[in-house]
Amino acid sequence: MHQKTLPELYKIFQTSEKGLNEKEVQKKMEEYGENIIQVKKKKSWVRAFLEEFADLMVIILIAAAIIAGIANEPTDAAVIMFIVFLNATIGFLQKYKAEKALEALQKMLSPHAKVIREGKVKEIEARFLVPGDIILLSEGDKIPADARLLEERELQVDESPLTGESVPVEKNVESIQREKVSVGEKINTVFMGTAVTHGTAKALVIGIGMKTEFGQIANLTGTTVKDKSPLQKELFKIGVFVGKITLVISLIVLAIEWLWQGKEFVQTLLFATSIAVAAVPEGLPATVTIALAIGVQRLAQKKSIMKKLTSVETLGSTTVICSDKTGTLTKNEMTVVEAYVNGENISISGSGYHPEGKWANTKSIKSIEALCLTAVLCNNSKWDQNKEGEWRIIGDPTEGSLLVASSKAGLSLEGTLEHFKRIDEMPFDSTRKMMTTIHENEKTKARTAHLKGAPDEVLKICTHLYEKGAIVKLTPEKRKQIETMTQKMAKKALRVLAFATRELKGEGIPKGKKGYSKALVETDMVFLGLMGMMDPARPEIEGAVQIAKKAGIKIIMVTGDHGITALAIAQSLGIVTTRDARVILGTELEEMSETKLSQLLSKKNQEILFARVSPEHKLKIVGALKKNGEIVAMTGDGVNDAPALKRADIGIAMGITGTDVSKEAADMILVDDSFGTIVNAVEEGRTIYQNLKKFVFFIFSCNIGELVTVFTGILLGIPAPLTAILILCVNLGTDVLPALALGVDPPEPGIMTKKPRSQKDHIMKKRFVWHFTYLGFVIGGIVLAAYLWTLYRYGWSWGMNLGEENLIYLKASTSAFVLLVFVQMANAMNCRSLSQSIFTLGLFSNRWLWGAILTSIVTIILFVEIPFFQKALHTTSLSLQEWLMLSVLGLSIILVEELRKIIQSKLYSKEPKTKNA
Repeated sequence: MHQKTLPELYKIFQTSEKGLNEKEVQKKMEEYGENIIQVKKKKSWVRAFLEEFADLMVIILIAAAIIAGIANEPTDAAVIMFIVFLNATIGFLQKYKAEKALEALQKMLSPHAKVIREGKVKEIEARFLVPGDIILLSEGDKIPADARLLEERELQVDESPLTGESVPVEKNVESIQREKVSVGEKINTVFMGTAVTHGTAKALVIGIGMKTEFGQIANLTGTTVKDKSPLQKELFKIGVFVGKITLVISLIVLAIEWLWQGKEFVQTLLFATSIAVAAVPEGLPATVTIALAIGVQRLAQKKSIMKKLTSVETLGSTTVICSDKTGTLTKNEMTVVEAYVNGENISISGSGYHPEGKWANTKSIKSIEALCLTAVLCNNSKWDQNKEGEWRIIGDPTEGSLLVASSKAGLSLEGTLEHFKRIDEMPFDSTRKMMTTIHENEKTKARTAHLKGAPDEVLKICTHLYEKGAIVKLTPEKRKQIETMTQKMAKKALRVLAFATRELKGEGIPKGKKGYSKALVETDMVFLGLMGMMDPARPEIEGAVQIAKKAGIKIIMVTGDHGITALAIAQSLGIVTTRDARVILGTELEEMSETKLSQLLSKKNQEILFARVSPEHKLKIVGALKKNGEIVAMTGDGVNDAPALKRADIGIAMGITGTDVSKEAADMILVDDSFGTIVNAVEEGRTIYQNLKKFVFFIFSCNIGELVTVFTGILLGIPAPLTAILILCVNLGTDVLPALALGVDPPEPGIMTKKPRSQKDHIMKKRFVWHFTYLGFVIGGIVLAAYLWTLYRYGWSWGMNLGEENLIYLKASTSAFVLLVFVQMANAMNCRSLSQSIFTLGLFSNRWLWGAILTSIVTIILFVEIPFFQKALHTTSLSLQEWLMLSVLGLSIILVEELRKIIQSKLYSKEPKTKNA
């Protein structure tokens, strides 16, 4: 297609400059399908299911089943294998659900494209593009399909995803005559998956989905391997370690009982298997995965989409949030409220994008008309009503506000755009801080340059002033007057833009070139005036800022606005509270080394904000903060923000205003672009990590309790208090639901009043391990004591040999089994906080936990009282008196923990003030 001329392309794809109509689109959708990349090499469900068995803990259970079969215990073997298959099925289904949930989130993040259909600009999901569509591209866009260029303005594209070449490629519309051309040489074509780094373009879609260059590469690649989170890796190592220790202990038991005490080998092997099953936390991997998945879904419900599980853990550790102003701290509904023309300050009524409102009475009619003409022409946004009749802006909100203000002045937007045809454009960039368009009068054919940008930069290139209907010299006095007015408007927290124009009489085009030159056009301009616009703060911001500060999180505003404006807004939002706050401008940043900036940012009581910065400066800010050991969350929406987003610990892209490139580079995407959502996400991140610790504590304390019970019983030479099957019923039956319920526990009171957790902190700290080990011994002691008491109560004495079907043994082991479940259900309540009383937290504040506990209790009653389960699990019925006694005894663990918490609060009364979240 690179050889074809534009008329030939229109003919081949049966389209025109006005684009396709809906009927043609529907027909092509049926023919070509959706514009999506389909990875063919997808893992089969059979392989995915079998992978559930490739786990050390599962292998130990399978070994236990084989041993039970050898020992002529077919029922035991069958029950163990049933539990193994049930666990594998649950794990497989959870992963399947997680994949489906991820696909749903990916649809929420589905890239959009601006397309011309039936002569109108529309924004659609990129997957609905078809060959023949006309698309519009601008800086920061991820190119949604392969397309031939129809028009371009200084277009540069990053094609590194395809070619590996890091330098952006300059594009043009000219046909290429050579037949065989590499991807990198097709400078008249743009490709799916690449990104616009500079300029604008109009292009004709020639390939979608798997028919694109990107699709052909994807067709050759397999599925990607997903990384485990640091916590999952840590828990996996712990699981392997526990497994190894378990095997060692089992071998020791085997040696003692078989070689030393002379017991039967098969019977001894069953004892050793019980030890292994007791020690291994079988339900832990699935519980961690499910809990993290639930956490990510909860974040999505709070309008924060996490792209990686690792980000969930980092989120709660955030120490600094570097936030953009526009759209994040503010509503991103720019409204022009003030203008300065002809030496006169004029107020403009109305708010938002609704056309209601007017300019105050003034004699400067001609100056207003000239100002609004440039505001409309030097503009790439669209202003219209949606199907619901709501006024909206398609494009940049700042540019959109200029259209609304010009309409309030009585200017016909459609008529103006028809009368002045755009010839060329010099897009805005962060270096020049301005944008210029060239237009031709349809009647007179006269050409004029129209420019808007930062007042200080625009004034530098202006030599004249439009005043009282005439062009006059811009004197130093007039220049000073404009600068003073700019500062006054900035102090009101207004964003100020300056406008200028210039007639072109053949100049502006370098010899031998077709396009206009910035250097030749952006000079000797005529200053038209200023427009001051306000983007109102989001109502939730002030409260969110205070919450973040109480949580020990430093907030740094990073904006491209004027320093005075930035300071005024920061003060109004409570980000800056002291008079000696430091405003660092982009020009200062350029001259400052990262080390010096790091030293400046390390001062504890110094409030700092950055103004007049470019996206490149953000990278230096992130580097300086990270050098100080800070965990940095950085917001961004532009293509040039991508490096800073990648370097930050948590890169946060805007879901509404963010470019596709920034979203790809980020770890988290804000659906509503609000700073308040960031703070909510940090709280959720802290809660998720805290809850992970809770159920890890719960599972390990329970498993140590089981290990203590079984191992002590073997050392004492008494019948095994718990069989392998009963332990599995606890670990994979009654324990999993409470563990999951702990994963959705509400945040503990004061979670956002503690300083951020250090990333160097591991979940398995010495004190944490000691705590669940001590509790495990208490659980084991309670269960073992009840087991021995029941044996004595029914007539057992030391040395008496009991078979598995003996009523005394069945009563005692069933009592131990029931008590173990009751103790662990009560322990689940304890685990809601390792420091605060369960009565302080509120007994019924986690209804999921109560539901899990009741379900587990009903399950244990069925296991004990139903004949089918009695035969399969070797249990027997208990009297009502026994049930009541065991339930009361089970609650004793709450008393033990409540006493420990009281003693701890006395000994460590100062700890909560310095405690990490």
